[in-house]
Parts: sequence; structure tokens; C-alpha cells
Amino acid sequence: MFFKNCSRIILEGVNMRLMKMMNSIIMTGFGRISAACGCHTGRRRKNNEDNFFFAGRYMASDNNGLGSILEKSFSLKKDRFFAVFDGMGGGEYGEIASYIAAKATEQYLNAEEAANLASKKDYLEKMCTHVNDRIFKETLRLNAEMMGSTLAGLYFTGSQVWTVNVGDSRCFLLRDGKLQQISEDQTDEAYMKENGIHGRKPYLTQYMGMDPEEVRVLPYADCLQLKKGDRFLICSDGVSDMVSIEFLETMLLQTQSPAKCVDTILAAALEAGGKDNITVIVLEINR
Repeated sequence: MFFKNCSRIILEGVNMRLMKMMNSIIMTGFGRISAACGCHTGRRRKNNEDNFFFAGRYMASDNNGLGSILEKSFSLKKDRFFAVFDGMGGGEYGEIASYIAAKATEQYLNAEEAANLASKKDYLEKMCTHVNDRIFKETLRLNAEMMGSTLAGLYFTGSQVWTVNVGDSRCFLLRDGKLQQISEDQTDEAYMKENGIHGRKPYLTQYMGMDPEEVRVLPYADCLQLKKGDRFLICSDGVSDMVSIEFLETMLLQTQSPAKCVDTILAAALEAGGKDNITVIVLEINR
């Protein structure tokens, strides 16, 4: 009886250790993510004020979009960040701002360890402050009247993804057959509705490039647990202003690869008029 009890205790101990190991594997979220990115100047603009951050890759300031779609599979054993930037400012300042945003993002991610801060939210908020300050310093250096950029990004870490945005570029999640916006537009749309204002696009209440001594950057940030099969979309308003969320939902449900999704979205935005620069990133959690 003594040996039977010992055997049972040992087996229970082994089972508990196995369960902990399995939970650890699940919680780390190790797997892969399929990603694709496209960027087009559109039909109306001569220059491209959009940019992106595709797990370390972005465009120079004097670009005409991407000649072909970027496509790659990434391991989630390390943190990954993907983002879209929409620059603003007269002349060529918009493309300079979005380029600085992408470059400053890279510099921050390479220099600052997320583990050094209390939370991933603090880490991402500090990143937005860093990017804001870099753009504002360049605005002063160039003696520009105004220069800024939006940011909409997804930060994948373990079994979680953090949404972060400043401005009105958007992030979406397709899960269980439904597409939902998981970023938050930082505009005066609510003020417009309350006061019956029509005929103009909502103004931004937040963007990167503001004077840090006058306005504090307040990025929206939220966290979600990842599920196998999740699909994410990040885009500039060259997409969200030109095609409906119903179209995006149907396309993401029916189209197989992220690269094909990107190609279809670019074509639809151009077909709808291509009034603005068009940038889109599609990501899928594989396992």
C-alpha cells in the first residue's frame, strides 16, 4: 500500500509538472504570424505621405509606394511590431513626418527593452512620446509651420497583442467571422455630431509631432489575447475612407493569404477613386 501511494503521488507530481509545462507553452504563444504589406500613392496625390513599419522594414521619405507587396512569415518567439503612419503637412513635410515616425520607431524598439518598464502599455506610450518629440524637433529644424503623422500599430508579445494608435489610422480584428475596429479614432467627430456640423472630415485631436510643452501625447492602447486564426488589418484612411467595413470583413473571410488580401484591398481603394495614399498591412496567426 505504501508503494502504491508513493507511485500515485509521484505520478500526480509528474502530471502536474506536465500540465505546468503545457500551460507555459500555451501562454508563451510561440508560433508564427503570416504578414503582408502594400503601399500605393493613389490616383490623386503626386507624393506619398504614408509609411509603415513592417517588423523592422520601412520606406525612405522620397518614395512612390511599394512596387510589389511585401510578404513574410515571422516567428512569435520574439516580440514583433507592425504599424502604419499617415503623414501630414504642406509640401513634402507629410512624407518627411511619416518617415521620421518609422525611423524613430525603429530606433526606440532597438534601444529600449520592454522588460525595463512596468508594463507593455508604458513601453508603447513611451514609444509614442519618443516619436512625437523626434517629429517636433524636425519641425523646428526645418522651420515648418506644421508637420505630423498618425500611428496605428500592433505589438505582438507572447500570447498577447497590444493595439496602439495616435490619430485616425485604424486597426481591425477579424475573429469568429466578425470584423471589429480595435483602435480608437482620436478626432472631434463626437463634437461634430453634438453640434450638427457636417460637410468636413473630423479633425484630429491627437497626432505625433505636437509641441510637447503644450500638448501631451495620449495614445490609445489596449491588450487582447491571441487566438489561432485571428486576422488583423492595419490601414491608413486611404483605405478606411474608400471602402466599407462590410467589404473588408467579406474579403478577409473569403481570401486565403494575407498577400492576396492586401492586393484586393489596394485594388478596391483605387477602384473607389484612390483619393488618398493607400497603406495596408494584413496579419494572420497561424498556430
